[in-house]
Amino acid sequence: MNMVRRAALAGVAGALALGVSACGVSQAYRDANGQVTATATVGLSSLRVGDCVKDVSTLTNPITTMQVLPCSSSHEGEVVGAESNVANVSSDIVNFCTDQFALYVGIDVNSSSLTVNYFSSADASASTTDVECIAFMPGQMVTKSYKDSGQ
Repeated sequence: MNMVRRAALAGVAGALALGVSACGVSQAYRDANGQVTATATVGLSSLRVGDCVKDVSTLTNPITTMQVLPCSSSHEGEVVGAESNVANVSSDIVNFCTDQFALYVGIDVNSSSLTVNYFSSADASASTTDVECIAFMPGQMVTKSYKDSGQ
């Protein structure tokens, strides 16, 4: 069984507020259905479930942006869960991400060849945070989606 790899990489909330947001900014990298059609660097708050991200295992703290690209392009990870205003309690965030992983990928993370990391937008002293859960296989680049893959 694969152990759940949990990495809480918390950025400074103020720094994230300066990142690209979905409000008032043209999202030319998405089509009318919200699918990523071009490579773009976006703030964490702009990530959506199903977005593929270039690199995950090389990220360092703090994280304010990620590079998204079409899932048909070589990428390491995929957003499997995203939620705003989650209680900033590590065990609750881990449970949320493992549940979202199972719903999205179609298999429990402990039985999967993939792992899930979570990224939050607040420091440890904040009561709530925004959370993005990303499934990936460390160092493995793919050109497909993990959705319903049972991988």
